[in-house]
Amino acid sequence: MVCLFFVLGCPAGEPATAPVSKTASDIPKTASETKPEAPVKGSSSPPLGAVLDGAPIPLNDFFGSPPADAEKFLGEPTAKGGTKKTCVRFVPEKTWFKCTHAWQRYADKTGTAKDIHVTYEDGNVASVAFEHIQGDGPFDPVAALKAVGLVLAGAPELTQPQDNVKLWSWWNSAARLVIGGRQYRVEVSLVDNKWESSKVDIILNDPLTDDEKSRVFEVKAHSGTQVADG
Repeated sequence: MVCLFFVLGCPAGEPATAPVSKTASDIPKTASETKPEAPVKGSSSPPLGAVLDGAPIPLNDFFGSPPADAEKFLGEPTAKGGTKKTCVRFVPEKTWFKCTHAWQRYADKTGTAKDIHVTYEDGNVASVAFEHIQGDGPFDPVAALKAVGLVLAGAPELTQPQDNVKLWSWWNSAARLVIGGRQYRVEVSLVDNKWESSKVDIILNDPLTDDEKSRVFEVKAHSGTQVADG
């Protein structure tokens, strides 16, 4: 099992068609957060993470679905979406590949969160962020996971990218979350210790398929900028 951080982005000079509002997960990660972990193997491995019965959005059906099917579970769009032509994963090195990458933010008609930000790769749901989750009392990241219908196998890494921001990260080997045969990592972020500023990101972090490998290209850095080569 490959256990790596997934970072959304695109080479300099390739602007997205619409801006995305900055959230805690947009804050740059530290070097320790992007370093690969050893895979978890063998019969002594902990149980897999799972989608809970009664999840507000049936994630097993949602991930990997095209927009027309995904939007059946979502409210109206709340902001203009965007597209670009590249995706990036760490498998185990930072790898760019050409893809159809689109995103859109929707209202959450289930009432679990205020908004749901969906990322599509090559026409299918790849990542989902539940933003502004509803909750009472002191914030608990495990409770936030349960609210969106998840239970994960291992313990997260807790970092504090800014004084008022907390970020709980479950890499592949901690999340052990497989949906539709593909691996996902999970982040829970919190600003100012308020439930209304919380966010749960479920992010595709699967090794590249053969088709995706055929679209890999190099990104070279020159004088502080990145230049696509290929």
